Amino acid sequence: MMIKHWSELPERPLLAAGDCQLWLAWLDKEAPASFRGILSGDERLRAGRLRSPRSADRYTVARGILRHLLGRYLAHRPERLVFSYGPHGKPELAGDLQEQLSFNVSHSGGLAVFAVANGFEVGMDVEEIHPVSDLEATASIFFSPDELAKFEALPTDGKLERFFTVWTCKEAILKALGSGFTSPVKDILATFCQADPIGDGKYVTFQNKRLTLLNPAEGFKGALACL
Repeated sequence: MMIKHWSELPERPLLAAGDCQLWLAWLDKEAPASFRGILSGDERLRAGRLRSPRSADRYTVARGILRHLLGRYLAHRPERLVFSYGPHGKPELAGDLQEQLSFNVSHSGGLAVFAVANGFEVGMDVEEIHPVSDLEATASIFFSPDELAKFEALPTDGKLERFFTVWTCKEAILKALGSGFTSPVKDILATFCQADPIGDGKYVTFQNKRLTLLNPAEGFKGALACL
């Protein structure tokens, strides 16, 4: 699945029913001040509560770009979009607009990926690959026994990439479901997929559900779940 830079979005983008489009942004290369004016009061308050100025700037840019993207798709002014949130914090468009599009956003290490879909729910996760202390112990908490056995069989230099591949798959599915980590994490891939999504295939389809593995940029792993 192709990921384009968000600045390439046309003035009147087309998104057919059953389609999903992905957009990428490097948050640190954007000017936060150019987005603050279109954020809601709640969004500006949330940015102000973040611990570091860089985190606040990244949040501001990510929310601003999201508003611009959705505004283009819906021919709606970005500052007038209203969001609501599910029981576990998943954002969605409020009111009548909710029926037109679904979306999800993930950002890590200054990279953000936005998924916009027509006709189904989506979950997006992207993670910058970085060292994880007690990698094996962490994997044992979140991986199923089968996933853990395959992970432990890998050479040491292949374990970190596999960890983030599996992690992003699980996170994307949980975000699509809107459940977060309230759902059983260890068995979520076996529940969602009929085959091993970490094998040779780039995606797995099972009962109208789809999981797509992504390599959005060098040093990053990602996954898109559709249901």
